[in-house]
Amino acid sequence: MNHRILGLTVRNFRTLTDTKLPLGPLTVMVGPNAAGKSNVLHALEFLGDVTRKGVEPALEERGGFEALAFRGGRNPVSKISFGVEGVWSDFASEEAPDSYELSISRRRLPEPRHREHVLSRQERFIQHPCAGTESSVELTGSAGVVHSPSVTDDSKARVKLGRMVSALHQTQVLPLPEDSPSGKAVSEVRHHLARIRVFDPDVRAARKPSAVTESEWHLKGDASNLADFLLRLRENGDTWELLEEDIRTAVPQIRKIHMSLVPGSGQVEVELEEESLRGRTRLADASWGTVRVLCMLAVIHDPEPPLLTCIEEIDHGLHPHVLSLLTLRLREASARGQFLVTTHSPVLVNALEPEELIVCERLPSGASRIPARSLEDIQRVIEKSEYEPMGDLWYSGALGGAL
Repeated sequence: MNHRILGLTVRNFRTLTDTKLPLGPLTVMVGPNAAGKSNVLHALEFLGDVTRKGVEPALEERGGFEALAFRGGRNPVSKISFGVEGVWSDFASEEAPDSYELSISRRRLPEPRHREHVLSRQERFIQHPCAGTESSVELTGSAGVVHSPSVTDDSKARVKLGRMVSALHQTQVLPLPEDSPSGKAVSEVRHHLARIRVFDPDVRAARKPSAVTESEWHLKGDASNLADFLLRLRENGDTWELLEEDIRTAVPQIRKIHMSLVPGSGQVEVELEEESLRGRTRLADASWGTVRVLCMLAVIHDPEPPLLTCIEEIDHGLHPHVLSLLTLRLREASARGQFLVTTHSPVLVNALEPEELIVCERLPSGASRIPARSLEDIQRVIEKSEYEPMGDLWYSGALGGAL
């Protein structure tokens, strides 16, 4: 089954007061600094942490409810919510998608503790496990209700649970058989949200040798295990050849990538064979831009990516001529997994299709407007300009999202 995420809804999270973002195979967000692009990635990262750790730890790691709630307007925000739509159950579709929503509410306690607050969560899953049938799971306060043809004769079951317990995190709280269609759909949502990758390479960490592991093949979000990942990628001949071909296009001085085991350490490091130079250049001694482009090519050529990979500022530190190649490879890779990318580069935007572009803006109220332009508006501007390149139109301000 072709699982995919169709859209993300975020309300009152940082600057995202009412964001409804469609997600296709490749989605690229553009706009000025502080427009809210990174907050979209942070919202997805938060959902991943809820899945792996629970609601309260995910909040505490980010400074608590007040640190995440929108700080504009006259009154403090009392509820933050996140929602995703997608295809996870057998009979879901774009017209009848599955969905998951998490809301976190904060209310003031009555006298004499009126200066204190209490948090609660609400969760709702909707799946389509059978033709013409919708099942749902709702968690409110300390109770959970399951409506599913696979649970009881009257298709309804109630459970008691903790006020902040998440069914996204704790798999045993729901009376859903894991092998039932509804149980499988909830498991798929959990699995995919837990594996969302927000890729923002730490070049210093990526330069270093990394331990050779036998664990799950996965390139970390900071690329700190780049050498180990490339060692495994080398075993995939066709993919490795294409990556080497791409790095030669991006950095013409490079002839070949070598992987060398560091004697007695259990680590592997990357070495580059360069034109006109004797010996090899360790990645630790390569330029900042060379390391970063290698990180980007590695994540794009990942043969087993998560359902969604988010890439922060893909153009940062890269030559403009490299961006057309990266856009082409991103579009090819989106057949294996979805990509959500942020950029400030008109050159990269020039290589996009209109349906791949999301323009972002910041309103005087402090809230983000994402998308700032509908697809129909973008297409209308392109036609009116007699098909000027889309990146040039955005840079000139014709599509919005300018300074």
